[in-house]
Amino acid sequence: MSEKTQGKYPSQFDKVKEITDRLEAGVLELMNSESYKTFLKTMAHFHAYSLNNTILIALQRPDSTYVAGYASWKKNFGRQVLKGEQGIRILAPTPYKKKMEVDVIDPATGQARLNPDGTKATEMKEIMVPAFKVVNVFDVSQTDGRPLPSIGVNELTGDVKQYEMFFEALKRSCPVPIGFEQIDSGAKGYYHTVDHRIALQEGMSQVQTIKTLIHEMAHQKLHSMDPKELPPEEPRLTRNAKEVEAESVAYTVAQHYGIETSDYSFAYIAGWSAGKDTPELKASLDRIRKAADELITTIDGHLAELQKEQAWEHLTADDVKNIQCIDSQYYSVTRTAEHTLTCEIHGEPVKLFYEVSKHDDGEGFTIHSDGKDIWDLMPEPELRKLEPVLSQAVSFAGWQKELEQAETAAAVRDVRYGFYETEYLNMSREQISALHEAIDRKEAALTAAEGRSSEKQSVLEDLKTTKTNPRETKTTRKPKKKEETR
Repeated sequence: MSEKTQGKYPSQFDKVKEITDRLEAGVLELMNSESYKTFLKTMAHFHAYSLNNTILIALQRPDSTYVAGYASWKKNFGRQVLKGEQGIRILAPTPYKKKMEVDVIDPATGQARLNPDGTKATEMKEIMVPAFKVVNVFDVSQTDGRPLPSIGVNELTGDVKQYEMFFEALKRSCPVPIGFEQIDSGAKGYYHTVDHRIALQEGMSQVQTIKTLIHEMAHQKLHSMDPKELPPEEPRLTRNAKEVEAESVAYTVAQHYGIETSDYSFAYIAGWSAGKDTPELKASLDRIRKAADELITTIDGHLAELQKEQAWEHLTADDVKNIQCIDSQYYSVTRTAEHTLTCEIHGEPVKLFYEVSKHDDGEGFTIHSDGKDIWDLMPEPELRKLEPVLSQAVSFAGWQKELEQAETAAAVRDVRYGFYETEYLNMSREQISALHEAIDRKEAALTAAEGRSSEKQSVLEDLKTTKTNPRETKTTRKPKKKEETR
């Protein structure tokens, strides 16, 4: 949002709110759409397999995504199992009814009733006996036919501008270690609550990697505390609500930095939301906005640091601006001049120490700075380009000092004559022009001041003469002529 809001520029929190409002609207639109209803109906046909069958499927065909029986693929989905495909053998429940003699239970006590002779009372009852049989199911990749409906995208693709810098900013913003590994469960990442670390699936696209990392950082930020240690006022969230919050934060932060994840994030959030609207999302919006705002602020700070670090790593002479010499010393014994200068490098104030030493073979120079040493960071060609600029700043400061010490108009004129008579001024055109103007201004100001002082002195002398010779002054005064009348 670049426009003003009610005459004021929107705050970062307002920008975050705009994105989260768009998020809620997008998820609601998706969940109310016909495509999502079709998707839910289709997914309802797939069985929720037991842990044992999940293990059997993973052992026989680890890359499986959706599985169903031969007849189910044909009848429910319009797909045919390909010829020659081998089925995945799982256990299917096949309970059967059987009449058995069972104890009669007293509903009041929950205990077996007793006959008058003290034996247990029994009755014949039809019960279901659990049993299993081996059946074959097939993964969707083993079938052909009508495509399955899909929502959003399975994985984000594409690159992120300045990916390495942005990833490093996220690492600096995250209080726990981040690493890549092969995640066999199929998850794209996870936050390990015991080891307090974030794992990312290796080999993903830049967009997917960044989005997943922000998602796991949101989990770490919002959901890392043991529920038993939470204060009473803190909500106890379901897994669904936690996933909705984490993906919502990931979408908001990614959108702020121009990374588009709508297709993925909207479907992800809708899939974790219960019912036909978004209760988890609505209940968590304030937490989502606050977490996203804090993450963006932290990431922005680290991005600014990284940009400065990168700029210093590629430092040029043109990056050194607003150079001024503030002190100069010359040591005749060592024939060395030491100069202290101030400047700005990428908006940061820096003090430079420029030393020139003369020797029989010529002269040499060094340029150092406090903190990050410009001598080590700037390439030699750029240092040689910067050196004459510093030399000019030193010359300009020398003339400024001479002019500052001139206390009379005559002294200023002496500075001017010296300025004109110097063959090599060692200054830029701008510096020469600025010095000309400064000399003109000071000479004019001193001349005017000296003129006023001389006039004042003359008046004082006249007054003094009047007091000492009043009669002489009176007789020497000429009388006024009377006007002639015609």
